[in-house]
Amino acid sequence: MPTLADVARAAASEILSPVHLPADDQQLVAGAVLYDATATTEKFPGAIALAIGLSLAGKRLPARVQELREAGYVAMVYKTNGKPDGALLSAARDSGMALFRASDAVPWNQIAEVLDAAVVPHRQSGRTLADIRPGDLFGLANIVAAQAGGAVAIADPEQTILAYSTLRDQPMDETRRDSILRLQVPHSSETDSDYRRVHAARTALDVASKDASLRRTAIAIRAGDSVLGSLWLLQRRDAGEKGQPTADGSTADRSTADAHRVLQEAANVAALHLLHKQTSFVSNLTRQIDLVQPLLFDPKRAALAAVRLGISASTVRVVALSIWPSEALAAETLQTRLRLFDTIRTACAIRLPSAVCGLSDNIVYAVLPQTTDSSRLFQHSALLKIVHNARRLLARPVLAALGAEATIDRIEESRVNAELVLAELVRNVAEGRIPPDSDEVVADDESLGSRLQLHQIASALGASGHLPGAHALRIAEHDRLYKKSFEETVYVYLNCGGNAIEAAKALDVHVNTVRYRLSRVNPLFGIDLEDPETRLLVWLQLWARHN
Repeated sequence: MPTLADVARAAASEILSPVHLPADDQQLVAGAVLYDATATTEKFPGAIALAIGLSLAGKRLPARVQELREAGYVAMVYKTNGKPDGALLSAARDSGMALFRASDAVPWNQIAEVLDAAVVPHRQSGRTLADIRPGDLFGLANIVAAQAGGAVAIADPEQTILAYSTLRDQPMDETRRDSILRLQVPHSSETDSDYRRVHAARTALDVASKDASLRRTAIAIRAGDSVLGSLWLLQRRDAGEKGQPTADGSTADRSTADAHRVLQEAANVAALHLLHKQTSFVSNLTRQIDLVQPLLFDPKRAALAAVRLGISASTVRVVALSIWPSEALAAETLQTRLRLFDTIRTACAIRLPSAVCGLSDNIVYAVLPQTTDSSRLFQHSALLKIVHNARRLLARPVLAALGAEATIDRIEESRVNAELVLAELVRNVAEGRIPPDSDEVVADDESLGSRLQLHQIASALGASGHLPGAHALRIAEHDRLYKKSFEETVYVYLNCGGNAIEAAKALDVHVNTVRYRLSRVNPLFGIDLEDPETRLLVWLQLWARHN
């Protein structure tokens, strides 16, 4: 097994960096495990604790670190999320625990894979491509890097980094550093062109490198005619190497031929691992979705579904989340919609561990247990962090709507209410009343105020046949036949509280024009705008037509 010093050297990067190593850095590392600060610490000699959600303050912090040390743990991985970590560092020094700080921007599952790859001593293990467990892309990257003597990265067709090698003393250039840090290859005309060329080719290609001392080679990972991703190798050029990439991306030197051979073999194996990973990803998520469907959409099966999902709270609250604009998501593939679901589900597992998540059409649902006012405030705060994190990862705004509190047998009412809030939230964002990057993108009945209630009233009146209403239809038909603007004038006038001067400003016409049109409303349509009840009725009918 590798030592702490080995893991520190292998994992050191912008994603995971050693903060403190004890004097005895030759302690053996057995693996990385999730650490729950609220649960009993199990003994695990040689373990590295992934301290998800660990508070960096509090009187219990030194005791928690000491408990881990006594249970055999040798290191802890944590995120600061902008908070000072001096207390944790002091506790680690006192107990002899190693500390690794993870980048706040990198998901915990990615950090776990980095550590898994760092713990396995690939160079000394003698492992081959046939020995990798299904879906272990980091293990694949490390073995290819060891065989080729370079640094390896695996990317999907959208240039997102799926895995990369973590061996010692690997070559590094600006492109690789930025790609690993962001988990995304920086877009430019050059890199986009390189990816298109690699995806179009059936063999390995040499790709130009800005650093003359380094050589970059790449190959598409295919399943038949479908491109699943690409595999990239960065090597140091030999001191006497003369070969340079030609116009068609080929070179004649022996080292290049060896690199092409290794990549070709690795690409064939990588295709199997990517297909396995995709199949497992979709299978696990769809199973979760299938379990939540009856809870939210089948009232007769809701109680049984709650038991199967482990929901024990007497009352719950449904949250509906979606990307904005939703039309963009509707046009995407199932894989993209599942990525939205997985992003939300993973974030909830960290910040709202009692939440149960599901997906229907383009909406992600989260079922939250309700207990006290303080828990509701905590949930609102956690949802804010979740949507802002999802916006950063997905590069699109994410909106969250909280439904009303309900018992399990009436959970459908909470879901429908959340959907109504989401629809109104979408309208507010689309019309510019709520900025898509603000905290207002997490909303409920109360925060949206009267506008949501008006929509609900209008929907109910429309369903009963009372809307759109005779007054509004008569005015609209007259405007259509005679090319007039009575509907707009009356609606703006009523919106301005019956002030003709303000209405004229809003319409950008002379006030006498407004007054003349208003004087014709009663003779033409039999509508007395001086009567308060008539005025209210006409405004509601016109409001419903405009909203």
